[in-house]
Amino acid sequence: MKIIEKVQSAIAAGRSFYSFEYFPPKTEPGLNNLYARIERMGQWHPLFVTITWGAGGSSTDLSFDIAKNIQNLTGMETMMHLTCSRLSRREIGDVLQATRQRGIQNIMALRGDAAGGGAWQPHPEGFRFATDLVRFIRESHGDYFGIAVAAYPERHCKEATYAQELGFLKEKIDAGADLVITQLVYDIDIFLRFVDECRQIGITCPIIPGLLPIHNYRSFTKIARFAASIPAKIVERVEANKDDDEAIKAYGVSLLIEQIACLQAAKVPGVHLYTLNLEAVVTQALEQLRLPVQSDEKPLPWERPASVRRSHEDVRPIFWANRPKSYLARTMGWDEFPNGRWGDSRSPAFGDQDAFALEQALPSHFDPRRAWGEAPTTFQDIMDVFVSFCAGETPAIPWYDSPLARESGPLREPLMLLNSRGFLTINSQPRVNGAPSGDPAVGWGGPHGRVYQKAYLEFFLPAPVLPALLAALEAQPSFSYHAVNTHGDSISNCPHVNAVTWGVFPGREIIQPTVVDPVSFMVWKDEAFALWKRLWGAIYDEDSPSRALIQRIYDTFYLVNVVDNDYVDGDLWATFTALSASLGAHRCEP
Repeated sequence: MKIIEKVQSAIAAGRSFYSFEYFPPKTEPGLNNLYARIERMGQWHPLFVTITWGAGGSSTDLSFDIAKNIQNLTGMETMMHLTCSRLSRREIGDVLQATRQRGIQNIMALRGDAAGGGAWQPHPEGFRFATDLVRFIRESHGDYFGIAVAAYPERHCKEATYAQELGFLKEKIDAGADLVITQLVYDIDIFLRFVDECRQIGITCPIIPGLLPIHNYRSFTKIARFAASIPAKIVERVEANKDDDEAIKAYGVSLLIEQIACLQAAKVPGVHLYTLNLEAVVTQALEQLRLPVQSDEKPLPWERPASVRRSHEDVRPIFWANRPKSYLARTMGWDEFPNGRWGDSRSPAFGDQDAFALEQALPSHFDPRRAWGEAPTTFQDIMDVFVSFCAGETPAIPWYDSPLARESGPLREPLMLLNSRGFLTINSQPRVNGAPSGDPAVGWGGPHGRVYQKAYLEFFLPAPVLPALLAALEAQPSFSYHAVNTHGDSISNCPHVNAVTWGVFPGREIIQPTVVDPVSFMVWKDEAFALWKRLWGAIYDEDSPSRALIQRIYDTFYLVNVVDNDYVDGDLWATFTALSASLGAHRCEP
């Protein structure tokens, strides 16, 4: 989606918003930490994020990768910077084509700076000004891209007057840009005067002020030189506390709150925050401001990525419900949605397992040994981890990359009971019969609709218990199930795709966004079992009893999913409560 459309929608609704800027790190650990930080900061729901382009195009590939991963794996709309520096017309054309192929629809068109701080020189076959770049994007790609450009509330170029620079900005808008983001400002009065002067010369598009939070003394003195005017009271306050990092950080929070409040009072709808890849000052300020960023309404039960290539995605297998980034990584190469469940494409549709897909379960700063046991040696130790997770005491297990969903609240006690009896649950949903689509726990899809769900449960269970389980399931005519072990031995009474979530909305066809698909289940089986060894077992020494215990579970357990198709009167949980009581946890020992 074009960011200008999101900005215009927020302005029309009178809704305040903010956006974040990040830059590509120079090291692999730095990149991993940045992804974790972006994901954490994404919980604040920025309207969009931007990724900078290294001076002279020095970070081209990395900027591409970061933008693609944010757009596809976090659901945040992403704008990628693009500069004229050191790139020919043909190379810029290749960059734009590659940007489209990655599903990115927003460009920040800039002249750019020289690499290494030297004199800026255009490519002999490239563009000299951002205006030329904007015009080229529009000529070669029409209205596909949303284009933002930079503005300078104070004079930027020594060779040009302030009035001339306003004229340059007008030329960029006339060439096809539809959004303006300013260079960093500290003096809000200067920004407001700049906006007035832009309006006087016919610039009518949204103008978003860029704010640089003060994180520490060093970054302030290094970066703030790009703001021509910094109020004396700010400089004095920073200088007075230059040896006290905590005091400067606290001032940075209060100043950012003051700036945003001042802009809001002047009816400025949003701000762009230059994060410097740091989060504390930004998130503390936003927490205190409590800005309403966007509606909590969910178009689908799962969050669709921001990539334009996935704009028609409307159905997913339920198995990856708690590992969405793994599913997105597997399907990133798809050309259309839905795909991979029918026809010739279904065998390779989900791609191969890789470390990236498998490692998506672990939140940042997560200590798996502390969460899953320093040295588990009995099955009771394993069950205790699952019970603790369902109780909300353990933040993650390999099959969940977040705590239990809000809709699982009523299931918390039954799930804890099942896990205490050896049914190791990794996915579930309650039955829902016509709940309002605005229901805070299970609602989705827009206003005035009704949503439905079949009760679903997925778990690991040892092979010796399987006959008793199957007998109990066959006794319930409304139950359908699939069971498979790591070797691929499978048993099922439902060879067809089974819709387990659907919605009815005014003037629309019935939507069924979540399914149980036998083909997809066999793909998911490989990942679900691999997580035992790759994420859990791998944290222990190779010859340890803990590693041996995990291996026995891997070798001897079945992965089972059960659907109760009676979404009106069914009671999946009563059946499993009775079954687990009759078996007892001792029967589930690996």
